[in-house]
Amino acid sequence: MPVAERGEGGGKVAFLLMFASLAGFVAIVFLITKQSSLVSNTGGDALGVGSVAQVGQVEELAESVADTGPILWPDVASRDRDIYINHLSPEDDEGWVAFAARPADATRDCTLVWNEDNDLFDNPCGGETFPADGEGLQQFPVLVDQDGKLTVDLNAADR
Repeated sequence: MPVAERGEGGGKVAFLLMFASLAGFVAIVFLITKQSSLVSNTGGDALGVGSVAQVGQVEELAESVADTGPILWPDVASRDRDIYINHLSPEDDEGWVAFAARPADATRDCTLVWNEDNDLFDNPCGGETFPADGEGLQQFPVLVDQDGKLTVDLNAADR
């Protein structure tokens, strides 16, 4: 069996190793970039991943609020920033508010409860009530874009 002389075939191995390393580097950069975009634009049904929560289409959300009351969105990441989203206008693209689902420094056991009969939020721990617009609670800016999508800016206060 003939033995390859030194240098023969070594270039191919070096090229393959270099190519594999480069491909791995590109894949890592892609994954890091993709992860960053997911963190800055949250979709789905949970908050806490990024700075802007894409809530959904205002037409469907308005119907949901009309049928079942304000929408409670839990913060599954840090568990300290649950919010309520409420709709206070007859127009689908107007009258949206987002606010903390409990008073400052309250535990999750004190998440406000919607009282449909009085159109108020009741605090199960402190006994106080809050109006439908969440006045007295931390507020979060909302935006309805030209496509009818509602977003909530979760980190506006930090900017």
